Amino acid sequence: MKIRISKKTKRILVIYLAILVILYIVAFQIPKVTDKFETTQVLENGTLEVSCEAEGYLVKDEAVCTAGSTGTIEYKLNDGTVVKKGTDIADIDAIEEEKGKEKEPAGKYGDYLDRLKKYDLLVESCDSPISGVVSYTMDGNEKYFRIDNLEKIRKEKAEEASSKQLDLERTDVVRGEPIFKISSDDSWYIVCWLEKSDARKYEPDQKVRIELPESTVDARVYSVKKEGDFFRVTFFLNVYYEDFCSARVVDMTVVQSNTTGLIVDNQCLIKKEGVLGVYVKTKDGDTYFKPVKVKITDGEQSVLYESVFVNDDYEQVETVSAYQEVLKKPQDALEQDMKGDSEEE
Repeated sequence: MKIRISKKTKRILVIYLAILVILYIVAFQIPKVTDKFETTQVLENGTLEVSCEAEGYLVKDEAVCTAGSTGTIEYKLNDGTVVKKGTDIADIDAIEEEKGKEKEPAGKYGDYLDRLKKYDLLVESCDSPISGVVSYTMDGNEKYFRIDNLEKIRKEKAEEASSKQLDLERTDVVRGEPIFKISSDDSWYIVCWLEKSDARKYEPDQKVRIELPESTVDARVYSVKKEGDFFRVTFFLNVYYEDFCSARVVDMTVVQSNTTGLIVDNQCLIKKEGVLGVYVKTKDGDTYFKPVKVKITDGEQSVLYESVFVNDDYEQVETVSAYQEVLKKPQDALEQDMKGDSEEE
């Protein structure tokens, strides 16, 4: 059965669709076209957040403790408890085993222990061998992601390392099996690999904030080193983080700074005789060069000092002010300026 639409209804639908098209053009297309023809930018005060997202690997000193006998285990502390060296973490009610028939660590524990062979912090003990945070999980990568191996950690191997956590809390244990872990929280590191465009935002000793899945923590840039096609950026931390013990690989946002000042598009910046600046446009349409100093940049926009800044020679230099118009394409003005200087000579 065919449904007939009246001429009046068709007319309304056509008008409705036409309105949608017009709204789309007004909302999305006109601003793009207008922006192409804009030749200046008005400087205004604002805040620029410089940050980047990365996958980080936690590097820390972690002692993995194993059972000294086979039997029933009783844990005395909750996961995440901060303890001092020598704290009693668990008790094992040992059972006598028939001589020559001692049990070996179960397969799932054996696989993890294989990765920790000759690890000096693999200790047979029910007491904490170091100060730190109690954890009843391990990933078998404690030896590789330890602090004294920090400089030897490589991107490919880090990515290949399994971050699957093995649950250690149980009631029965076999001698030699891991039973708990202590993660030292005095100081630890996060390593990540960044593209050059992001890595150049960071330099040693620079303070940053790192937004982690559970909370935001303060950190300091420890080192920035080129490694193949990437840059390895290492951050130093000495703060508490809720998921510190069980986390190995984290998605994070590194916030370099929230800086306030005059916001300018980087395309407006240009160097004249080695001096960074912008071309200011007057009400009469004339232009003139004004030196500027950048506080911070995210690669697309920058924050400028306002009115006055101090240059490398410790001299005060007059600079731009809020609501001044600067050229978005200053190259032509620079060429004209240089040409005028040549003619005067």
